[in-house]
Amino acid sequence: MVAGEVGSMSITRNVVHGVIGFLVPTMVVAASYPVLVHRLGAAAFGVYLLALSLSGTVMLLDLGFCAATLKFVAEDLAAGRTKAAADVIVTSLAAYAVLGVVGGASVALAAPSLAGLFQMDVRMAAVAVPTFRLAALQFTAFLPAMVFVSVAKAFGQFDRSALYASLLSIATYGGAVVAVLAGAGLVGAMAATALANFAAVFAIGTGGVHLCQARGIRLSRGRPAAFRRMLGFGWVLTVNSVAGFLLYQIQRYVAGVALGPVAVTVIQTAAVVPSKMHAAVNAATEVMFPFSSASRDRTRLRQVYLRMLGGSAIVALAGFAALAALARPLLVLWLGAPLAASVSPLLPIFALGYFFLALSPAPFHLVNGIGRPGLNTVFYMMNALLNIAFLMGAAASGMTLHKLAWSFAAANILTGACYQIAVELLIWRREPRAAEVAA
Repeated sequence: MVAGEVGSMSITRNVVHGVIGFLVPTMVVAASYPVLVHRLGAAAFGVYLLALSLSGTVMLLDLGFCAATLKFVAEDLAAGRTKAAADVIVTSLAAYAVLGVVGGASVALAAPSLAGLFQMDVRMAAVAVPTFRLAALQFTAFLPAMVFVSVAKAFGQFDRSALYASLLSIATYGGAVVAVLAGAGLVGAMAATALANFAAVFAIGTGGVHLCQARGIRLSRGRPAAFRRMLGFGWVLTVNSVAGFLLYQIQRYVAGVALGPVAVTVIQTAAVVPSKMHAAVNAATEVMFPFSSASRDRTRLRQVYLRMLGGSAIVALAGFAALAALARPLLVLWLGAPLAASVSPLLPIFALGYFFLALSPAPFHLVNGIGRPGLNTVFYMMNALLNIAFLMGAAASGMTLHKLAWSFAAANILTGACYQIAVELLIWRREPRAAEVAA
């Protein structure tokens, strides 16, 4: 136990809850993919994935406030500053309400142009435009919900954050599955997704307010007065958001522009399975963020960090080996032979890239927690720029799905090795008192 720092945070319990928060959305995705692919068809499902990606892309507007909320609420609670914590939460909610409207409106206005950009015929474009606009509507509510996910983590309540994340995942994919099983097409699936997300956001907001009240944080007394404090930490993480787009989502867009919606389905399906290996490690190690924000015991922090890093390596290695050996039979069982034939050659490539990426969450959350997000930003941007450079080289000789996959993998291999060395040298050796100074 780590008593008196973030409530009464239990590292082990929160790791378990973090993993549960990963498992439930993963099972929802695993169950929904075959239904949506078979009911909508590969091309329409590719449009659905692009529509969901648009919401993720607009997350570039988040200004790093989710991470700043987690960090400062954890710090303020540890110091007994409940009024300051209320100001942080209210500031995030106000900022994200405005950004949600701006981002959603931008996507809605750009929808006709996007349909033309992604190699769609007239028939597909006719349903893609309203699908993109419904995704924009969904986004307006998504950002405020993420504030309460961060608040729950700051409280050390990873069981509650796992519940919130699960609700959003169930709403997104579960709503679409229910709609297509009822006979709806692409637009109906996205409409159901949007409606289900609004219901989930209402539940999350209600639960989040009650959670704050239980900790003595009165949001009604908070003011949006912490903007400058949060922006000072969060602006660097906005760069991380841009880098995340250039690393995780650009392959999807390049596939859509160069090869069409069916290629989006293939490339995303190949990436989604190994990406869950990375998500599992991230979920299990995210407790490092609030723990390192509040910790004043450097020896204990180092011990926890090394255990997290070692566990990450074991999980990543086991996952990579399993995917490399069993890719084709698993895909045939999951999605059927036709789609598996296109996806299976790409899956081991993405698995290799995600193996190196899965080693980064423990140091990433540590570095953010001790107040050094700039180091993460440098390597995040390095990874993204390498990915872009490899993609440009691939495009010069003719884009293929294999080149898309290898661009991602090569960028992660090179950056991942350099990042581990840099964290060890710059955080643990060159600055032995970094954690205490930041605490």
